[in-house]
Amino acid sequence: MAAKLSTNFFARQERARRNCRNQLILFVFAISFIVFITASAIRLAWYLYLSTHAYGTFNTVEANRYVQKLTTFTFFEPAYFFFMSLAILIIILSASLYKMTILQKGGAAVAEMLGARRIEGKTENSMECRLMNVVEEMAIASGIPVPQVFVLDMEKNINAFAAGLEFNDAAVTVTSGALTRLTRDELQGVIAHEFSHILNGDMRLNVQLIGILYGILFLGIAGQKFLSGGRVSLRAGLPAVVAGFLLVVIGYAGSFIGRLMQCSISRQQEYLADASAVQFTRNPLGLAGALKKIGASAFGSRIQSAEARQASHLFFSESHPAMWFSFLDTHPPILTRIHLLDPSFDGKFPKIQTELLAPKPMYSEPYAGTRIGKALSGATPSLLASEVKDIVGNPNHHFGQSQTILNTLPEDIHHAVKSPQGAAAVIFALLLGNDESRRFQQENALKRALVLRENVSMVFQMHAQLSGLSNSLKLPLLELAMPSLSVITGMEKRNFLLILDSLIHADGKVNLLELSIAWILEKHLNSSEDLFQTIKKFSYGQVGLDIVILLSALASAGHAENRDEAQRAFDAGLGRIPELAARKPVFSFQEVDSCANVNRALKDLTDASYKIKESIIDACAHCAFADNKITVEEGELLRVVALALQCPMPPLVALTKQE
Repeated sequence: MAAKLSTNFFARQERARRNCRNQLILFVFAISFIVFITASAIRLAWYLYLSTHAYGTFNTVEANRYVQKLTTFTFFEPAYFFFMSLAILIIILSASLYKMTILQKGGAAVAEMLGARRIEGKTENSMECRLMNVVEEMAIASGIPVPQVFVLDMEKNINAFAAGLEFNDAAVTVTSGALTRLTRDELQGVIAHEFSHILNGDMRLNVQLIGILYGILFLGIAGQKFLSGGRVSLRAGLPAVVAGFLLVVIGYAGSFIGRLMQCSISRQQEYLADASAVQFTRNPLGLAGALKKIGASAFGSRIQSAEARQASHLFFSESHPAMWFSFLDTHPPILTRIHLLDPSFDGKFPKIQTELLAPKPMYSEPYAGTRIGKALSGATPSLLASEVKDIVGNPNHHFGQSQTILNTLPEDIHHAVKSPQGAAAVIFALLLGNDESRRFQQENALKRALVLRENVSMVFQMHAQLSGLSNSLKLPLLELAMPSLSVITGMEKRNFLLILDSLIHADGKVNLLELSIAWILEKHLNSSEDLFQTIKKFSYGQVGLDIVILLSALASAGHAENRDEAQRAFDAGLGRIPELAARKPVFSFQEVDSCANVNRALKDLTDASYKIKESIIDACAHCAFADNKITVEEGELLRVVALALQCPMPPLVALTKQE
């Protein structure tokens, strides 16, 4: 690839953070330029206003008054420029903050802003079902919640984008052209490219840029509306027209600066996303095939919606190509991207089929049952533990496994999670437990669940069906249910979380897996992400006690009946962080007697730097692998903890054929 790709998730997040800082610096320079030019334009308009009245009026007294003002007029007046610049700055920042407030709702808000339609989970459209299936496969292989999926119905050219602030509010959008013209392999390549943006930390940066550009372009938009709004008075005609014209020119200057900001970040992102997509799917020809079809189209990947121009850097391919200045394109040349993926390409684009492509079967490999629980083979446990942090955010080699996981789930359960009621019922069913003495208490709690619509019996039916479900399928099932839960009302979300808490505490005790699942669901449903979220903790001293609590809880969960083994597991994990291991007994194993402590620790650790998070994941892995084996329960618990820290981890267990 044209750019060297870091396969380390944490390094990619730090790169995204650096890009964010660089973007803010560019924003400061852009605003400074626009504020100065705008203040100067208004000053010029005021000079023309005075001149028009001084030499263009027949009233001698009034003319003399304006002549006197002209004689004392100085263009560069410090007080004027200070207060006018302050006013313009407030206007630009207010416009940006307004747009950012809208964008804080996540990827769904961006998709709806551009006119996209959300695909319902229970859609019967075969093309939409195929798209949903590809997205589900990629999400399970990546270890993140399934994003909401949208389609731009009016856009017939091939394109797509991903948007959001965090994994829990991500959305993937494709055009109707991509939906109907791409084969499954090509569609998978495009979706893998968009998931690369999600996993590489590009989403937040791209959404931030939309808000920033809106503020930069706002004055130009105001100038256009001013000139097109109707006639101006004869007395103020020339100054008003000049002021409006200058604002339009400023708007074009802002558009030019904004385009440069998009280009400076987007091109590098696209090379990295192409490379990541190839690593994820191991099928470069799928992605190359999608790009070839774009090249073969007379209109390329152009997006017709004018609203989409502000988000051109989000798209898979060039949505608004620069007609004369190719250096302003937000994406690399399509031929360059194709040659990097398919060096044998001769430059001749294939003819695009005009008929709708019939979807291929969802899974091509025969299914003969699975036995889940065998540890990954081919390496010693200690080597595996040291490599766990390297598979975070890297779903390489996991597509086949994600297909098998989806195929393993009962078909009616998979269908049920497509609706809010079914998704809630499935999650409730997973947390019921097998203690029959608690049934009456659980039933009373479920009757208060608004999202169930009083259909409590469905939960117990699902619980009976899922009683033998492997623990390795519970997290994927949770990930599949999240998009449906995202669309319930705020009151239903709060009620759902209260019922969830009642079920978890029904037996008087809470295990770490239940606590982590509740934490993930609460973060998903009560998302209050900051568009410009900042890292607050950079030293181990700030999070040392939180790490100790988490490692203690993890060690106790894996060795509930043996405190000595739990102590050894804890020591193995803490030993991976020398800054803490050297400070014993301050940081030593402790019995975690309150789930509130773990809850608080997870919350504090989400504000830690990615360098610290990398050490935490590594320590947790060595804690889990300390006894030279890892059970399905320990592996899934490790994944849940990683997801709670916004560090998605692919499945750790292999699925093997039953004999």
